[in-house]
Amino acid sequence: MEPLEAKEIDRVARKDKTFLATYSVVEDKWNHIHTPEDSSRWQSITYDRLHTYLTTIESAQLNSPLVIQLREKWEKSYNSHRVTADTIIKTWKNYLQSNSTDSLVTVSYEGIELERFRNSRKEIDTLLKAKISIKPLKQVIDSISVQYAFINLNDTIQPADSSFTPNVIEVKKRINQIHNLKVFPDLDKETKRMLIAKDSSVAFSAVVTNLYCSGKSFCKDSLMKEMPKSVQAYIQAESRTDTLSPVFDQNFYIENIIKELVDKSFMSQSAFIKLNAEDYYKEIDSLVFNFLNYNSLQ
Repeated sequence: MEPLEAKEIDRVARKDKTFLATYSVVEDKWNHIHTPEDSSRWQSITYDRLHTYLTTIESAQLNSPLVIQLREKWEKSYNSHRVTADTIIKTWKNYLQSNSTDSLVTVSYEGIELERFRNSRKEIDTLLKAKISIKPLKQVIDSISVQYAFINLNDTIQPADSSFTPNVIEVKKRINQIHNLKVFPDLDKETKRMLIAKDSSVAFSAVVTNLYCSGKSFCKDSLMKEMPKSVQAYIQAESRTDTLSPVFDQNFYIENIIKELVDKSFMSQSAFIKLNAEDYYKEIDSLVFNFLNYNSLQ
């Protein structure tokens, strides 16, 4: 079994998300296959054969009296760990929410000021200043960086991330109360005309890219680094589900949380059953069984 490219993994996982667990097993076993003899021993095992074996085991859990008994025993021992893991996830999500930049500061557009001047071509031109207000909501701000834009809602073709790239505000001083400032936004002629005309089809959009309060950074990346690695991986994978990948194997990430934070000796249900039903699993496919237990057989 050769390593698969990310696109191929995603293609298969779209059809059957349990394949991710199968692939993670193979990745782990590569660490124990070092010689040509090792490779030769397992060469007849394919991804399909391994995946079939693992799904057969999963199916057997519904029918075998032995497996049902072992599953019930596992649930008595470990089921409360899942509740604890769910609580840990909820606690850290609440922490992210309560410390998000949106909960600590508001950045709002308060109108414009116009100034007439004669440009280099001796023509009368208009200089537009946008009035922006920065308001702390919970604590004093040490410094803040904001990316902002004025968006023409009538323009159906918007460049990627156009809402947040053209203009930057940086305030490197303490803000105790409302801080008002005037900026010179980068605008195309039509958007500038609409702003001057107070056209409601122009929207103001702002994103706080960095925020320091009491010497601490409250940008999301900094907050994420405060988390245990397993919780961080869970939240990152969950957030990618709707954007980069439709696949999210929740149990895989929750089990890692349990192992890191709840019970270092925790054993997944499948591993617990496999350990206690060895003969039963050997009958299904002895070669694959030995492959999965290769490092423990040496």
